[in-house]
Amino acid sequence: MAIPNSFDILQAVIEATPDAIFVKDLDGRYVLVNAAFARFIGRSPADIVGKNDFELYPEADARAFVEADRQVLAAGKPQAFEGVATGQDGQPQTYLVSKGVYRDKDGRSLGVYGISHDITELREAHETLERTQQALFRSQKMEAVGQLTGGLAHDFNNILAIILGNIELLQAYLPKDPYTDEIVEAVLRATLHGKDLTGHLLAFSRRRLLNPQAVDVNVVVAGIVRLLGRTLGATIRVTTSTSTDAGMAYADPAALEGALLNVALNARDAMPEGGSLAIHTSTVKVSERPQTEDDLEPGLYVLIALEDTGSGMAADVMMRVFEPFFTTKAGGRGTGLGLSMVYGFAKQSGGTVKIASQPGRGTTVSLFLPLAGRESQTAAGSAAPVVPSSIPRTILVVEDEPDVRAIVRRQLESLGHRVLVAEAATEALLLIQGPGAPDVLLTDVVLKTGVNGIDLAQAARHARPGLPVIFMSGYTAVPEAQQRIRDTGAPLLSKPFTAPQLERAVNAVCAALR
Repeated sequence: MAIPNSFDILQAVIEATPDAIFVKDLDGRYVLVNAAFARFIGRSPADIVGKNDFELYPEADARAFVEADRQVLAAGKPQAFEGVATGQDGQPQTYLVSKGVYRDKDGRSLGVYGISHDITELREAHETLERTQQALFRSQKMEAVGQLTGGLAHDFNNILAIILGNIELLQAYLPKDPYTDEIVEAVLRATLHGKDLTGHLLAFSRRRLLNPQAVDVNVVVAGIVRLLGRTLGATIRVTTSTSTDAGMAYADPAALEGALLNVALNARDAMPEGGSLAIHTSTVKVSERPQTEDDLEPGLYVLIALEDTGSGMAADVMMRVFEPFFTTKAGGRGTGLGLSMVYGFAKQSGGTVKIASQPGRGTTVSLFLPLAGRESQTAAGSAAPVVPSSIPRTILVVEDEPDVRAIVRRQLESLGHRVLVAEAATEALLLIQGPGAPDVLLTDVVLKTGVNGIDLAQAARHARPGLPVIFMSGYTAVPEAQQRIRDTGAPLLSKPFTAPQLERAVNAVCAALR
């Protein structure tokens, strides 16, 4: 068997390699190209040899190649370049090319050679990895802040419950006096503001207790538009383009309204000289598996898009818009919780939020929510109205915080009810099974002394089937706990709550009692 000479071996290797190999003379004309290079150009090697880059590539690509050649010839040593070129198929290709100078036997430069490796897939994989890392970092940060928020919210809401309950009692029992009324009203407003702020903190950390149900998004949008007409002012025009097939979203209606209002107010602030806000609704289908936490699971979703003509955002700002306490508003305006709350609500609801924006070209915020199934739509449409009851009841209050326990007792007594109190589940079960047993169990969800409120309710109903139960909580972090509460069919009062809210809950659970 004859051994091929070195030239034949070299030629075979050059033609077999998947990398594009080329040689140019000092005038930039190609004098040699391999098959891989010719395939990318979409021409035969014979049609390429003798031509320069401007005859083969778009002008921008050609200028970049010529400049790289100039640098290599000036340096006299190999250099590596990364760039993007457009092939015959019109698709961009990211490449990494190593260029060097080839010389004659006397060392004189004859031209430039290059070996170009296609790194398109590698670059895409790297960018995907970076996006995944950024999403993971954001998720970890949100989780850490959320855990801190949850712990603070529980204690803070208990404090607010004490303040709100006592302020309400003062309003009811103090003699009417304009000066006193003004002071009480100021404290009441501050307390309710603290309640709202805590709700926003829990919302962005995805720990807010939601009451998801089938919601007609077109009806919600119509209501928001009526509200925005008075809120945004005459310089901002609001239009809608609602699709009849947008369907019913499975979400908390109050939280959805709050999310849309937050986005609209951000749009207003981005249009100080006026502009337009367009709201669109539709149904979209997602088929691809999620690549990052921000991607949706396959399925059907309701899309609500809010598009403004405001100042827009740069890329670095867009990367941070969902971060808690991040705001671009000057002069102390804004808490930085608006879009964070929207993001938290969407993710907790099983959807997501996406933002598209360019400086000077406005912003589009797209809110995706799960499409409600037939079962949830039927359940939502067939809910029976609550029949109020004004009969005094015996109510057992189970709460491990003495001051909270005391104010809830006073609230119930002011409503005409007889109240029993217990600090822990064991004490409560004895009262439930003893003489003078309560008509209603009102229990905190999180009890520090052993059994939690949900397990207590199950044990109480085992001992007393059909016993009406009301839960109260300053913070219910675990989704499983929230689902268990919904499974009981019992209402949940979020601390701090007002006496009228407490009265409505008692009337609702007692409606079936005689």
